[in-house]
Amino acid sequence: MARRDVHTVVLHVGLPKSGTTYLQRSLEANAVALGDRGVLHPRGRAGGDDPVFRAALDLRGNHKAWGRRRADVDGAWDQVCSLARAHVGTTVISHELLAAASRRQVVAATTMLKDLDLHVVVTARDLARQLVAEWQEGVKHGRAVPFAEYQQRVARGEDALGRHFHAAQDLPDVLARWGHGLPPDRVHVVVAEPEGADPSRLWARFAQAVGFDPDGYPPAAPDALNPSLGVAEIDLLRRVNTALDGRLRQPAYGRLVKHRLAHTVLSPSASPRPRLPLPLHDDLVPVAERWVKEIQKAGYAVHGDLEHLVPVPPRETVPHPDHVTPETRDTEVDVAATAIAALLLDLEAAEARAEERDEKRRSWKKRAKKLRVRLAELTD
Repeated sequence: MARRDVHTVVLHVGLPKSGTTYLQRSLEANAVALGDRGVLHPRGRAGGDDPVFRAALDLRGNHKAWGRRRADVDGAWDQVCSLARAHVGTTVISHELLAAASRRQVVAATTMLKDLDLHVVVTARDLARQLVAEWQEGVKHGRAVPFAEYQQRVARGEDALGRHFHAAQDLPDVLARWGHGLPPDRVHVVVAEPEGADPSRLWARFAQAVGFDPDGYPPAAPDALNPSLGVAEIDLLRRVNTALDGRLRQPAYGRLVKHRLAHTVLSPSASPRPRLPLPLHDDLVPVAERWVKEIQKAGYAVHGDLEHLVPVPPRETVPHPDHVTPETRDTEVDVAATAIAALLLDLEAAEARAEERDEKRRSWKKRAKKLRVRLAELTD
């Protein structure tokens, strides 16, 4: 269990799509019990922005892409670090947006934690799953690019999309950036099990890296995993994004499209989940094998089997992520996408009008209160 006589900080910086949401929800589910044992996981009030999310935006400087103002996040990283410095025990700061931080941003982040017992944890899984999952997550955040184009742009690494993938998913590079200046045994690689395995194994390995015994701290339910969409549903969502044409911005897009439409409406569907096409496995295997050798050479603390980072070709033929049946390409899909886009825009406008009405009511209440006070003064 975490030592109570030291200030330990564990930075869990990603990788994105490696089970980070599941681990964060497991930490939240055990927040009280872990807190009694000296493990702090900063979290916000219900309905408000997660303080670590705001801290990550503050550090990365990408708040505009998430629909936040600079004033909304300014100083958030310092605030989280101040909590860690004041806490005697272990503080776990976890967010996948941190993975793509530049070297300059990493230095800024770790400077605030100087002189503490600092550890970095990076969760990872095989590159084949990561490539498809990152593409799908991009669609959930408004992109409409098909997988074939996405894969080619990642392979070239020349534009913003390709560079972002490498910044967030190049495992040795992420480890080198975040582990710079740290002893290798303070840089932890937590390897996820192959697809279909019990996710509680990931929780157990993560707990080991953080420094507590997972026994007595049950992980979140499997449905806490970030849900995946089927091939047909991703195709529909790409069409919705095309119809929206950038008119629905963050944070409204995330609230209405990612969470309500994708996760609530489309996720329970039964269409086949996208898998990496078989020919691409041959390209990724040597990359993953090189990564394994680099991690072993660096001497990082490894939790799990590094061989699970090497993609294993599927035993059966799988459809290309861009392939959908003819039925999903008929006119009805186009009409549905356009209708959904219009409904989403109407909903956002309705919410904005409701907020405007609420603001007017608050303003009138303040004015009425002042008038009552003034009237009382005049009649006194």
